[in-house]
Formats: sequence, structure tokens, C-alpha cells
Amino acid sequence: MKREKGFTLIELMVVIAILGVLVASAFPTYRTFRRRAVGAEATTIMKQLINAEIMYFLENPNQEFFLGTGGSIEVYHDGRDPSANDIQEAWNALHVSLPTGHFLDFVINGDPKTMITITIAAPFPIFKDGSKSLVYSVDNKGTVSGPF
Repeated sequence: MKREKGFTLIELMVVIAILGVLVASAFPTYRTFRRRAVGAEATTIMKQLINAEIMYFLENPNQEFFLGTGGSIEVYHDGRDPSANDIQEAWNALHVSLPTGHFLDFVINGDPKTMITITIAAPFPIFKDGSKSLVYSVDNKGTVSGPF
């Protein structure tokens, strides 16, 4: 009997089953690394925003924090609010780029003379403790409080 070249159906099914097990076991790890990356991005941007707000306050002759022309800066990742103006204003005043489409929402509000609060949030847990956001405040004496 002459043997033909190729794979049998059983061999192909075993290979597909092994690949399925590998993918199923790798997906939770991939999700964890992705969440950690978003958390690291949020932490980095928070540090940049705090430093930029303090520098703006110190350089501004009126001794005010930057909150945009609307009294707050709100940038949402899902396009809830047309935020191109807030992004451009933040870049012009603070020289910090607020990314869109990165699963992060940015809100900066408060009183420009006394204290501001910066909130960076995601729709899923981004830190080991299960928290979905970072919230820090900066007062007019330069004291940074948080995370809350």
C-alpha cells in the first residue's frame, strides 16, 4: 500500500486543540499586561500634568492654575464630548499632550486661585488594587495630595 503525503484529520485536530489551549491560557496574561500598561501611562501623564500645572501657576502673573476657557478640561476616550479644543488649550498652556483613544479620561477642575483636582480614569481596573482611576489635587502652596 502506497502512503500519500499530507496530514490526517486526527493530526490536524490535535494541533488545533493544542493551539486553542495555548491561546486560552495566554489571553488572561495579555489582558493583565495591557491593563498594567494603561496604568503606567496614566501615572506618567498624571506626573506630567501635576508638574505642568505647578509650573503654569508659578509662571503666571495672576498666580492661577490652568483650567481652560470653559473652567475645566475634560477629555474623554470615547468621544462623549468634542474635546479637540481642550486638548489644544492644554497643549498651548501646559505643553502636555492629552492622548485620545487610549482608554483614559482626563478631567481637570477646581478653583484656579486655590486648588485644582486632576482625575485620570479608565473603564476597567488599571492597578493591582482594582482601582480604575487616579485622583490628585494641587493647592496654591504647591502641596500635592493623593491618590484619593
